[in-house]
Amino acid sequence: MTSKKISIEYNHNLPLGVVSPDPYNFLILDKFFDDFKFVSSDKQTWLQDLSLKVAPSSLGQKSTYGEAKELYRSKKFVDMVKADPKRKYVMYSPLDPPYKVNPLTYLMNSPTISHAYENKRYFRDEFSGLIKIPDYEIKYMNELDRAASYKNLTERFEGPFMLQDEDSSGSKGTYAIRNQDDYVEAIKSLKKFSRGRTIVVSKFIHGEVTSIQVCITKYGIFSGGIQRQLVDSKYLCNPDLAGASKWCGGEIGDEYPDIVQHQAREIASIVGSELSSHGYKGIFGVDLIVTPEHEVYAIEINARLTGYSHIISDMQTLQGKIPFMLLHLLELGNFKYEVTDSEALPSVNKFDKPGSLLILNNTLDTDITLDTYIRPGLYRFRQGKITFIRPAYSLESVKGEDTLLILCRHNEGATIESGKRVLKIMKYGRTMYKGELTPKAQQMIQAIKETFNLPN
Repeated sequence: MTSKKISIEYNHNLPLGVVSPDPYNFLILDKFFDDFKFVSSDKQTWLQDLSLKVAPSSLGQKSTYGEAKELYRSKKFVDMVKADPKRKYVMYSPLDPPYKVNPLTYLMNSPTISHAYENKRYFRDEFSGLIKIPDYEIKYMNELDRAASYKNLTERFEGPFMLQDEDSSGSKGTYAIRNQDDYVEAIKSLKKFSRGRTIVVSKFIHGEVTSIQVCITKYGIFSGGIQRQLVDSKYLCNPDLAGASKWCGGEIGDEYPDIVQHQAREIASIVGSELSSHGYKGIFGVDLIVTPEHEVYAIEINARLTGYSHIISDMQTLQGKIPFMLLHLLELGNFKYEVTDSEALPSVNKFDKPGSLLILNNTLDTDITLDTYIRPGLYRFRQGKITFIRPAYSLESVKGEDTLLILCRHNEGATIESGKRVLKIMKYGRTMYKGELTPKAQQMIQAIKETFNLPN
C-alpha cells in the first residue's frame, strides 16, 4: 500500500521539532514537514539510519526512561532554543512549570486541563452522569489497609473489583482483585508506587480491554475506531515485575458490531465536547471495556498523545485521510490550515485491513546489555526466521503479513533496565486471540528474541 495524496493545505516549512529519549512516536511527521527536527537525549544510531529529511541531533545526555520532560528543562535545550528561537517543539504530554524557556515554545494543551481529566477520580466525578462508567468509590489508603476492607469491598461490589491509583498511567497502579492474595499484593504495591492521594475502587467489568483515539479540530471531533489493548502478555513483558509498564500494544482497525461502535463513538463525542469546551485541542484517548453483552464502559482518559497515535496516523495516511498527528500539531500551534476535500477528513473509522503494534520489554528482574545492533526497518518473518530487508519506519513499506517493521532506540552495548521497553513492532494483520498473542505471533516474537539475543 502506498501513500495517497492528502487534501489539506498548510505551511510545510514550519520550523518544528521534538525532544525525546525515544522520538519513535513522531517519525510520521517527517512526511508532512520539511524542517522537522528530531532531537534525542543521546546519539541514537537508528535515527541516523532512517534518512530523515533533517539530520537528527542529540543533547548529548545519558538516556533513561521517563526523562523526556526533564530534557526540556536542561541547559542544552535552553541553548538550543536561544540559537533557533522560532522553532516550536511538540510535546507527547503537557509539561508542568517551571519553564526554562518561553512556554509558547512548547506545542501542548494546558497541563491543568490535561491532569484534571487524566486523574481517575476527577474523570469519574466529571462524567459519571454522562457516560457508562463502572460503579465506584473513592478510598484513602488507610481505609484500604484495615483488616475488614477486602471483605467489605467484595460485598459492596458483589465479587471482584479493581484498585487504581488516581494518578497512574501505562497500566501501572491498576490491579484486578479476585481474591485476598491479590488484595494484599496490590496494597503493598500501591504503598510503594502510588503517586496519588486516593485510590479508585470500582466494580470489575468482565470484557475486552480496548480504547478509542479521538482528535478535536476546528472541523469537528473525530474518532479512530476501537483498538484492542494487549496488556500483561507473558511473551512481551513480565506481569510479575512491580512498577513495570504492562501495556504491550494491541490491534487497530478490527471489526466490532455497530452497536459497540456506536457506543464508543458516543463516548468519544461526549468526552471530546467537554474537553473542547475547556480549550483542549488535538488528540486524546479513552480506555474502554467491551463486554460480551456488547456494553461499552469508559475507564479513563489519556489527555495526551498515546502509544497508538503514530500507527493510527500512519494507517490513515495510507488510506488518503488526514492523519490525527498532523491535525494535532496544526491545532496546538494554532497554525493556518484548510481541508480542501471533506472526504479526506478522518471521519470514517474503518481501515482496509487491521494493523498491529507490539512492544517487547525486558522481562528479567535485572538489567540487560544489548549486544547486537537492531537495525531499524523492514524485516521478513518466514520459516521461523527474521531477516532484514531495508531501512523503513512506515507501514507504507510493509507488504503482506509476513513483513514487519522493527524499531529499537538502543545502541549496541546499551543497558536496558528491568521491565523497560526493548523494541517496537508494527505490521498488518491480526496478532491477538482472546487477549493474548496468536500462536503465529508467539513464534514471531520468539524468532525476534533469538535473532537479537534477547531474554525469554
